[in-house]
Amino acid sequence: MGDREPPRSRAGYAVFQPMQTRWNDNDQYGHLYNATYVELFDEAMNMSLLDLGFLDHRAGGPIQVVVENGCTYFREVAYPDRLEIGLRIAHVGRSSIRVELGMFRAGEETEAARAHFTLVTVDNATRRPLPTPQAQREALQGLRRPTDG
Repeated sequence: MGDREPPRSRAGYAVFQPMQTRWNDNDQYGHLYNATYVELFDEAMNMSLLDLGFLDHRAGGPIQVVVENGCTYFREVAYPDRLEIGLRIAHVGRSSIRVELGMFRAGEETEAARAHFTLVTVDNATRRPLPTPQAQREALQGLRRPTDG
């Protein structure tokens, strides 16, 4: 555990999604359930990707599915905190995409938690991996940030 990265600042993220905690998000210790962090990160990631034209499962084109995720906690977050979740693209491979997200209390400069999701582009019907379409790859490039942000 001694070599884990310290919390990042807002400058390490390309776009932000506002999120609101809910009363039932808190556990018996007065902070968010672990699963709620992942739900909030997933929602913010999907909102950001939808803004770029990704995840349209009704159109029949390639979609992205999650094959791995994880979360690191730095400080507690609890209801009624208003949050801003930042997103950056850390890596774009042939068919895989690594998305990193930082959870910030509204107005704070240092993240309270960080998550990563690895997505794989798949055929909408067969769910077999496909190369990520060039237009999507180009859209993702605008969400890259230096690793030391």
